[in-house]
Amino acid sequence: MESEESKISVWVCREEKLVFGLSKRTTCADVVKVLLEDQNSQHGLSTASCSQSYCIVEKWRGFERILPNKTKISRLWFAWGEEQRNVKFVLVKSEASLANHGARSAEARVVLSKHSPCGTKGTGRFPIGGIPPEKQRRVVRKAFRKLEKINNKRVQRDASSAEKMETLVHLVISQDHTIRQQIERITELDADIERCEAKVHVDRIKRHGVNYVQDTYLVDAAAASSREGDKVCSAETLAKFEEYVRQCDEVVRLQEELWEQDALIDIYTGQMQEELNHRWMQRRTEELWSKDTPPLPSSEADTASENELLLEEERIRTQLDASLYIGLRLNTDLEAIRSDLDLTQEICVAREKEMKDLLEKVNTLGIEEGSGSEERCSHGTDDKMGMMSTLERKSEWVEQARGLSKAHSVNDDDSDTGLSSLHSQDSDSHPVCESLV
Repeated sequence: MESEESKISVWVCREEKLVFGLSKRTTCADVVKVLLEDQNSQHGLSTASCSQSYCIVEKWRGFERILPNKTKISRLWFAWGEEQRNVKFVLVKSEASLANHGARSAEARVVLSKHSPCGTKGTGRFPIGGIPPEKQRRVVRKAFRKLEKINNKRVQRDASSAEKMETLVHLVISQDHTIRQQIERITELDADIERCEAKVHVDRIKRHGVNYVQDTYLVDAAAASSREGDKVCSAETLAKFEEYVRQCDEVVRLQEELWEQDALIDIYTGQMQEELNHRWMQRRTEELWSKDTPPLPSSEADTASENELLLEEERIRTQLDASLYIGLRLNTDLEAIRSDLDLTQEICVAREKEMKDLLEKVNTLGIEEGSGSEERCSHGTDDKMGMMSTLERKSEWVEQARGLSKAHSVNDDDSDTGLSSLHSQDSDSHPVCESLV
């Protein structure tokens, strides 16, 4: 900014000259004097008498204006602001630029340019020689102040945007530098990788031969295909085995439930036997006591026999109701257990058939594999042996379940027979309480 503030461009005889060392107090007269000294030093003339006959003309967009000698040219130049590119200062003679030769000390004129599109040959210039010099200076100062205010507003408005643009420029430059460094680093890494790959390739050629890549791909493809087949087969087989084990666990659970039901039946039978024995002992005691007592009269004997018959009838009815209730309970439990057992047996038969099919498939796959997979064949044999043992255990469980069902039915028959025998034994005994069950 200091270099721009200390120089100005002035055209002399169609030649642009730069005047350096300007300050706030530099006037147009000082600039004219410096330019004439430079021009006369080239031609060897003196500048004592000719400096007063030259002036500086300001040209802007086709308009011209003669600047007074006391005008601060640096202040005028910065007052133009953004229009500086359209402003030009030209050094001319006073006689060539003025129509009259009056006083020009504080004079400022707006002269139409000869190159202006709106200027004509008949257009006259407008001298303002009638205005006092003091008023002319005030007008010029007022114009300068207005231009300075406009320029300050523009500078304030553009300051923030200029700072933002400067920040963005610095950011872009920094990112460009970082990207260049990263590109160089990537190039170096690529070169290192290529060198390592070339070295590894040469070592593998020496170790495995020229066609080691093709051989590796073929071996890997065969191994991968075999592994995938084994994985699929083993996954399906494992799922079937898990389902089979679950079914076997279900069979075991049903067997345990059967055992619990048998235990409950035994408990109920024992309780009923104890109750009947207790009632029988009571009746025997009453019979012995009745034998020891003297016989009653005939009327009292008839009444006693009728009461005894009624009690016997009530006793038999109570025993029948209790036996019917117990029989219905046992029959219901037995039917439920039989239905569960039949369903479990059907499921086990279906699973057994499915496992046999799987064993046949595994045997077929083992035969097709050939001699190249002995380890997998041995492993498959172990799996088949394990499956056979599982099937044998399953068959044992099924047989146990069937035997339990038969034993249960026999026990039911025995229990019913025992109840009937108890009933037959107690047919001649005394009546029992109705709260037998």
